[in-house]
Amino acid sequence: MKKRILLFTAIAGISYLMVTSYTSGAGSHQYDCSGADVNSGSGNPNGCSTGSGCHGTTAPTTGITVVLELDSAGVTTSSTATGTGHYKPGVTYTVKITGTNTTTNNLPKFGFQVAATMGATAATLPVDAGALQSTGLPSGVHYVAAPRTSSTFYASVVEHTTQLSPSSGTGGSGTVYVESFTWTAPVTGSGTVSIWGALNAVNNDGNNSSADKWNVAQLVLNEISSPSSVTNVAKDMSVVTFPNPVKNELNLQMNNAVPGTYSFEVFDVMGRSVAKGNLDVNGMSDKTTINTSNWAYGTYNVVIEKGGVRQVAQVVKL
Repeated sequence: MKKRILLFTAIAGISYLMVTSYTSGAGSHQYDCSGADVNSGSGNPNGCSTGSGCHGTTAPTTGITVVLELDSAGVTTSSTATGTGHYKPGVTYTVKITGTNTTTNNLPKFGFQVAATMGATAATLPVDAGALQSTGLPSGVHYVAAPRTSSTFYASVVEHTTQLSPSSGTGGSGTVYVESFTWTAPVTGSGTVSIWGALNAVNNDGNNSSADKWNVAQLVLNEISSPSSVTNVAKDMSVVTFPNPVKNELNLQMNNAVPGTYSFEVFDVMGRSVAKGNLDVNGMSDKTTINTSNWAYGTYNVVIEKGGVRQVAQVVKL
């Protein structure tokens, strides 16, 4: 079952294309407008407006919002300056980019570009993180492998190949522009990665003008550590979960633990948080009960943490 996780709304930003020669995608013309590559727009406050007529103006502070979402991962939602969530190594997710027209301009067509790179910031030489979908993409969408030269760009992208139609609305205020495809997260140990996206809604008159509205978004994803990499809270401490497998109530008990307050959080195999709370260890009440009646069938990791170190117990829900 697909679970939506993570989203980030941008109201200011960098770039994307859609008019004249770029109706087939900026990447096709060796230009990155996603925001990942400092050489091609992300470090440039004017973005793609300086790139041979992608745009007539710089990114607006109002006019269009751009949202990036990552599905099937259970990441915390965010609407801060930089959206932040997490990913599980090797898992394939659905990336969705959404733009919304908040102006009175009639913008019946749109284009977009998305990249995935290592790290939390744009780079002069960005490195691809994981793998964007390269085949079987939606109609009007294609994958462009980065040429990787200083005069072009270093991050591979997914983008439009033709002017796309909105998913709802006819171009006026409230019109929504959406496109989705998959991304497979990188291997264990890759660390923080970013999903970059840009979307341009246009009036389809064939000219570059301030009537067209565009913006960008960035989604920062932190790697979820596997249980094998977690440090034990104490050498002789043990965490007991019972019954295991569990149906309706799971007992969590700490044995030989240093007194204090421990936090716990439960994740499903996709990294989605399903429960969390605190457990006080004082030698008298070292146990807590978690309601599992609403959990889906499957395997879960119970992460117990105190003082920056953690221990993980695995349970099965029937």
